[in-house]
Amino acid sequence: MIKQGRLLSIALVMAIPTLLPAAADAPISGAPPTPAREAQIHFANQGGIWDWDVLDTTTLLIEDRSHRWYKAKLMVVCIDLPFEQKIGFESNPDGSFDKFSAIQTRQQRCPLISLTRTDAPAKKAKKKPAANAETPPIVTVPPHATENTKPLNAPR
Repeated sequence: MIKQGRLLSIALVMAIPTLLPAAADAPISGAPPTPAREAQIHFANQGGIWDWDVLDTTTLLIEDRSHRWYKAKLMVVCIDLPFEQKIGFESNPDGSFDKFSAIQTRQQRCPLISLTRTDAPAKKAKKKPAANAETPPIVTVPPHATENTKPLNAPR
C-alpha cells in the first residue's frame, strides 16, 4: 500500500519534465535587459576617431570617422577628464579601440570597461535672448564732464 504523501511526490516528479519546457518559454517580467553588445572602432590609430565628448568623469562619447557614436565607460574615475582639451586614445596592437583600450589624460591613464554603440549626443542649443527681457540702459557721458578736464596723472 502506497501512502498518500508518497503518491503526491511521485506525481510531481513525473509532471516536472512536462512543465519545464513551458516555463522556459514564458517571459520573465523582472528579468534585467540584455546588455548592449560590445563594439570596436577599427583603425583608431590611423585617424579612426573623429571627435569625442565628455559626459562625466567615468563616461565618454566617441565619434568614429564614419560619424557613428560610441559610449565608453571607464574603469576608474578620471578626475581631470571634464576639463581636458585633448586626450590620447591608446589602441590595441592591431590599431583598434575597444573595451581593452584606454584613454590618457595629462596626468592619468583611464582603462575602459565597455565600449558600446549609442546615438549621437543632443546638439547644444545657442542661447537666445528672451523676448520679454529688458534691454540694458544706454550709458551716456554728459558733455560737461569731458570738456576742460585733465587726467589725474597729468603733469601740472
